[in-house]
Amino acid sequence: MKQADRAFFPAPPRRPAYVADQPVAELGFAEQFATWAMRVQWTHIGDGRQQSLVLQRAFDALDMPEGAELVAELTEALIRSTRRPLSIPCPKWRVLTGDEARLLAFVAAMQARDGTPLADCDPDWRAPKTGSSVWAPAQRLALAFAAAGLRFGMTRMGEPPFPLAMPRLH
Repeated sequence: MKQADRAFFPAPPRRPAYVADQPVAELGFAEQFATWAMRVQWTHIGDGRQQSLVLQRAFDALDMPEGAELVAELTEALIRSTRRPLSIPCPKWRVLTGDEARLLAFVAAMQARDGTPLADCDPDWRAPKTGSSVWAPAQRLALAFAAAGLRFGMTRMGEPPFPLAMPRLH
């Protein structure tokens, strides 16, 4: 990582940050938004639709027009590569599921670019050399979030959780 990158995007601590039954309200904005987006997309896949207009508008508001498509790609990859049904609840669910916690940890590790270990991530997701179809879409989504200034793990670095941090985004 370049020195300039470290100044703007310090690496989060190297410990698991997301756990099952963790209140979503304790997460930073990036994690809350990613969780909500995956839940909305998961609901729409179940309805037979590819993308949600609400999801597209939300990503447009964050100047991430490609975000809805990236979430759709990641969702499709997860469905193809996971050997069991994933636990992704409705968007209003107040706590993380174990699958969501693992997914957030995976995307956060992709975004960190500092060698954050992927040992806590699902083995089906973390091996690009073995043909994991999840690796590339997760990496693209992590990079898109970073490019939009949405960093995972900021609450662990002393930043207040959302919505307290919201005024700083404007």
